[in-house]
Amino acid sequence: MMGVSIRGYARMRGCTEGAVRKAIAAKRITPNADGSIDPERANQEWARNTFAGKTLHEAARPAMAQPRAAAHPPPIPQSAEVTNDPVAAYLRARAVSETFKAKIAQMEYEERTGKLMQATKAGEYAMQFSAIISDALSAWPDRLTPLVAATTEERVVHKILSNEAAALRRRVAKAIADAGF
Repeated sequence: MMGVSIRGYARMRGCTEGAVRKAIAAKRITPNADGSIDPERANQEWARNTFAGKTLHEAARPAMAQPRAAAHPPPIPQSAEVTNDPVAAYLRARAVSETFKAKIAQMEYEERTGKLMQATKAGEYAMQFSAIISDALSAWPDRLTPLVAATTEERVVHKILSNEAAALRRRVAKAIADAGF
């Protein structure tokens, strides 16, 4: 194939002219005798002579040397292959890191909007509500026995028990409201 200019090769490769000049200066690619560049040979030399760790951003660029049949990029290799491929290891670690950051941001947002709360805070509230109910229920027999024993009417007993249950519900509702819910 005929050679192209450095600027033309940079356009074909999807990089800057300076990057191509650096590759020539570092002897990663060799120009023709007339200073032009054979794209096919230069792509092969570029791939062979460039350390993968320095070209992580190339994954975002269209690759010239790859055939058009490969429409989908190969998946990130699984754990056994990751140790041999620093780019895949980096991409996997980056994906995990970004996923973690996104989940943290979502949780912080939901906490600020009131959909989530700290587990320790929820435990404290549950203990408070439990204590209120426990105290009330354990006090009922001592407080209600004389009231129930003083009457023989079922309607009055029902009213006494209903009033006590309503008072307990109000105390729990007030505690919940005081907690900010």
